[in-house]
Amino acid sequence: MTSRSWPGIVGWASWTAVALLAVGGAASRPGGVLLGAPAPLHLVVVIAVGAVLAARLGWSAGVPCAGLLPIPLLLLVAPVPGVRALSGPPLFALALAGVVAALASSRWRPPRGLFFPVMLAIYAVVAARAQLQVGPQGDEPHYLMVADSILRDHDVSLQDDYAAGRYRDFFSGTLEPHYRVRGRHGDVVSLHAVGLSLLILPAYAAGGYPAASFFMALVAALLAREIRELVRSWSGSDGLAEATGWLVALSPPLVHYAGLIFTEVPAALAVAVALRRGRDPWSASRPAGAAWALAIAALPWLNVRYAVVAAALLAFALCGRPPKRAAVILSVSLVLSAIAVALWHYHVYGFFDPRRVYGRKPELSLGLLPEGIQGLLLDQEFGLLPYAPVFALAVPGVVALFATSRRLGAAVLALVAIVLLTAGSWPMWRGGFNPPARFLVPVLPALALCVAAALRRGAGSGAVLLAGWSLWTGLAGGWDPRLVHRDRDGTAPFFRERSGAEEWTRLLPAYVLPEEEADRHRLACAWLVALGLAAAPWRRRAPTPVGSGLATAGLLAAAVVASKVSDRKTEGRDAVRLVGRPALATPGWSATRLAAGEWRPSDLRWGPAYEPHRQPDGAVLGARLPLPPGSYRLDVMGQDLAPDREPPALVVAPEPRATERSAPMARTEQGWSASFDVLAGETAVTLGARGGGPMVLQQLRVRASTISAETGLNHTKGGASLTPRRVDARVAGGDPAAAAGPSRRR
Repeated sequence: MTSRSWPGIVGWASWTAVALLAVGGAASRPGGVLLGAPAPLHLVVVIAVGAVLAARLGWSAGVPCAGLLPIPLLLLVAPVPGVRALSGPPLFALALAGVVAALASSRWRPPRGLFFPVMLAIYAVVAARAQLQVGPQGDEPHYLMVADSILRDHDVSLQDDYAAGRYRDFFSGTLEPHYRVRGRHGDVVSLHAVGLSLLILPAYAAGGYPAASFFMALVAALLAREIRELVRSWSGSDGLAEATGWLVALSPPLVHYAGLIFTEVPAALAVAVALRRGRDPWSASRPAGAAWALAIAALPWLNVRYAVVAAALLAFALCGRPPKRAAVILSVSLVLSAIAVALWHYHVYGFFDPRRVYGRKPELSLGLLPEGIQGLLLDQEFGLLPYAPVFALAVPGVVALFATSRRLGAAVLALVAIVLLTAGSWPMWRGGFNPPARFLVPVLPALALCVAAALRRGAGSGAVLLAGWSLWTGLAGGWDPRLVHRDRDGTAPFFRERSGAEEWTRLLPAYVLPEEEADRHRLACAWLVALGLAAAPWRRRAPTPVGSGLATAGLLAAAVVASKVSDRKTEGRDAVRLVGRPALATPGWSATRLAAGEWRPSDLRWGPAYEPHRQPDGAVLGARLPLPPGSYRLDVMGQDLAPDREPPALVVAPEPRATERSAPMARTEQGWSASFDVLAGETAVTLGARGGGPMVLQQLRVRASTISAETGLNHTKGGASLTPRRVDARVAGGDPAAAAGPSRRR
């Protein structure tokens, strides 16, 4: 081992330490944190992966990872708020950033022919897991209903289809029709455009919903390949095309939409084809020209809002001054498509304007733009940047793109502006029951071009960190689709479950519910500054240990600021992530074989005084606690102000929503205590106190127990809930849209 190897050894050792902290998990405790001990299998896997990377990429490739070393040191010495957020699963983002930095520093490149089959295999797995965990939701079952009606009845009238419950083959529960205007004969016709239903029709006929889902995974893989080839045709660089292709394909939103039956992925494929062929469609081969014409002609059939996108793509092609014959052919393809759409609507509805299917009352309002655009980009549930901050590189990238091709730069800017203005001015800017950034998926090829233009100057440490975070959320969300497929929940399930000693739902802005308005602008400013600094086109062209350290320090600083300005309460979730597991308590470095979860009244939305007469519906002691199935004991410590009265009842509200369970608490020397169970299939539980006498809370503790509490629990239906109705859906593990019925899942 030479002296030149030591920087690489330190780098790979730092990477291994961060990866082990990520798999071990973390939880908060009063005055510090608990760092979980990795399971033996995880320990072996992390060390083996690190060894393979070091052997394959070389010791020198690991040098930039030395910049990650301050994270484990800070967690062991000074785990202050903000720093605690970078513990547990979010450290996977830093580990993946280290891998990206190592790849950028090495000469290894994946074989070109590997891209499409690997993407297809990954997307097929994502689609399969989405089918199992989520199933068709939101708009998806309605596209399937139209395909089913065309297949069975050879029409798009859904009156009898809904009455007969034909949707029960792929949708559980009652599915309400999506329509606002009836057909010309008074029948129910879906307000959704027919194009996607026609596209999936052969797959649906062959194998129903699963086949249609896998077909959409194929479309997503084709889109990923087309984005790679678009970058290659623009830049002429194979390395840049491969890097951008893999990064965009494995990052949100594309990987989250693989296998989902929405119009956005086919629309993005059409945009990618049009941008790639539209640079010189008149000089290409006849099949290439036909592909371009078909791409823009298909867009209005997917959704009427894509007509403006198609017009912008046509203008992009015409600005290249094609021969007159070619210009006529290109223009006629879109005009004929628009005429056909109008005639279709006249045949079905009795009017030509496809916008009228949404009713006569206009929904678009420019007054909604400030909130809508911020939500599209920054919302913790539905925004693009919290999940894929790598697209912050699109801002300096579009400037670089203009420098090489004004026409292409203008087209990209116009496409993004059209989508932002249209979606941002609509009250349903979030899209409904779907993964984040749904309405930005169609312009993903344009954003990818901008990212490629930024990366062409070199992948600096800031860009590498943005890429690592995007890959973490993309791969983790693809493996667990239920965490990214949500609607109007108030907090992001992904960041609620994939956090460590400080939950990221505290640190990220939220724009869906009015009660989250207080600190959203402060949080947005903090993260916009951090993203701007990370995406800025600094002179350094490659990751270095100093650069990685500065990028990590910037992320830490942003997390600390966000933690300070946030008003959110996590209600005990941060404390219970390691209950019953071996852990190391820091600072102090004391080991425990069975960790307990401890939190204070300051972590709750009320307190410290528990007054039953002021809280007749009960008080939440811990909300949506991510405890695995098993038996537990809750200790409520404090000053009992009415020792002559019975203690309150412990109420256990499981998630997913199910029957509440309750049991009386027992009085102890420190306060009250009760046992409870988390049953198989329950992903979280909310604990509450109801009735009894008053108390001043000081601390709460949950620990694993060997005694089952099931025999002492009462199962109740109805009655008073823990909190008022609007918040009860959140507390009990549902969402307000689900509580209001399937018709609101749009």
